[in-house]
Amino acid sequence: MWAMAYTVPDLPYPYEALEPHISAQTMRFHHDKHHQAYVDKANAALDGTGLEDAPPREVLTRLSEFPPDKRDAVRNNVGGHLNHSLFWESMTPDSTGTPAKDGKLMGAIRDTFRGLPGLKETIKDAAMSQFGSGWAWLVHDGYRILIVTTGEQDSPITDGLEPLLGIDVWEHAYYLDYENRRAEYVDAWLQVVDWAVVEQRFGEAPVPDVSGLLERLVSVCGTEHRFGEVTLDEARAHSADLKALAGWGPMAKIGAIARGWSDLALQMQKHKVNTVAELDPGIVEHAARALWIILPGRSMVEPQG
Repeated sequence: MWAMAYTVPDLPYPYEALEPHISAQTMRFHHDKHHQAYVDKANAALDGTGLEDAPPREVLTRLSEFPPDKRDAVRNNVGGHLNHSLFWESMTPDSTGTPAKDGKLMGAIRDTFRGLPGLKETIKDAAMSQFGSGWAWLVHDGYRILIVTTGEQDSPITDGLEPLLGIDVWEHAYYLDYENRRAEYVDAWLQVVDWAVVEQRFGEAPVPDVSGLLERLVSVCGTEHRFGEVTLDEARAHSADLKALAGWGPMAKIGAIARGWSDLALQMQKHKVNTVAELDPGIVEHAARALWIILPGRSMVEPQG
């Protein structure tokens, strides 16, 4: 008999709390039956692997270590357990309807989707486009937020993405209430999103360590600077200098790097910072790649001493 490493978490609200959007009957069926089945099968699949007590996130990043005859069972059932655990926490009967208007999450939503209506439209389109069973997700990739879909019980974690919000579009999530009207279910579900939880996940999402990049020496307008100390005015000036040199052939690369400096200056202006070091780490890494501070094909750059 296997050790019961995983258990179904209690709901953070009563079964009926999400009515009329999601019924108590659906919540009992979904939480007590379906999630329990994933937990039971996950524990069975992990039995004897040495990872019985490993957190689901760790298991899902080590799928290649499982023999082929166990890998699908682990992916589907550990993924199902983690996905549903996130799902229950993503809903609340006291939804504010929107993230904090002056918070970082809302800023990221504006950057990517131009506002909350754009995010809702995009995640609904993704949920409707998912053929058969699966999920539509708002995720963070270390640089920006984006919408992705996964089939069955696959998790964005296996693709190196941090899930911030996921809508379950398996029929068992909505059929008792909405039958085959998935669009109505998605609209109703968006009424109960716990944006405070999503905001917290966004704040805790892993970001790259760019400390070495910020110390890297770069030439700006003929003078060496630490990358993190480059100012908005210096980025603009260096972009203009490089654009004047850009051309065809060997000089084409200069044009691409000039655009990189121009894009960096726009990011600094948009985020109202004066130095590169004040930008979010994901933006710093993205800029470093565009500027060839991180060379193509290399995952990191050593700081110059």
